[in-house]
Amino acid sequence: MGKQWVRQQIRHDEMHDVVDKGLLWIEKNRQTAAMGAGAIVVVAIILVATFSHARNARAQAWDRLSLAQSYAYSGVPQAALAQLDQLRRDHPNSDAAGFATVFAGDVHFQRAEYKEAADEYSKIIERGLPKGLQPVALADLAITQESAGQAQQAAQTAQRFLDAFPDHYLAPQVHACLARSLLAAGQKDQAKAAFQKISLQYPDTSWAAWAQSQLKSS
Repeated sequence: MGKQWVRQQIRHDEMHDVVDKGLLWIEKNRQTAAMGAGAIVVVAIILVATFSHARNARAQAWDRLSLAQSYAYSGVPQAALAQLDQLRRDHPNSDAAGFATVFAGDVHFQRAEYKEAADEYSKIIERGLPKGLQPVALADLAITQESAGQAQQAAQTAQRFLDAFPDHYLAPQVHACLARSLLAAGQKDQAKAAFQKISLQYPDTSWAAWAQSQLKSS
């Protein structure tokens, strides 16, 4: 649900970006555009054609992503990965390609292919784009490292997430990852402090109840 909301927001922002660029062109070329109604019509046609082409290309990218997701949810991961790779080849700089990269990581994660999953998430983190996926990729990387038994790396990645995105909706989940990873790394005092912070920072939630149970059993 979270990734879907981010995707919708990015598509909304893309439309505004194209319109803003068109208005900026008109503003910079006001004298040329003011030469006559014909010139203004030509500018309008160019803007509409440009937006239509860009929109169609983006739609194709999102459609391929949806197809890849359908394959994955139907239990055909190899076909899903093939579609995701094709999307990224055809539309390498699109936001849909960013989502494809994160989803490829998800597919690998579900298959316990943790190195491949971590590699995919790291691509988004290194690029920093799309911005809305940065915290998602960082959270996914922390959990992937934890699942791979890389407790120290997972703790570092989780802390990096919490330092950068303390109010993100994934923060409780990543905080739990941090606490578990610290415990697995043998850093019991730091883990205890993390459990205490979870119970205080997310009161009246299942995360707080879980953290309190961990404190009692430690």
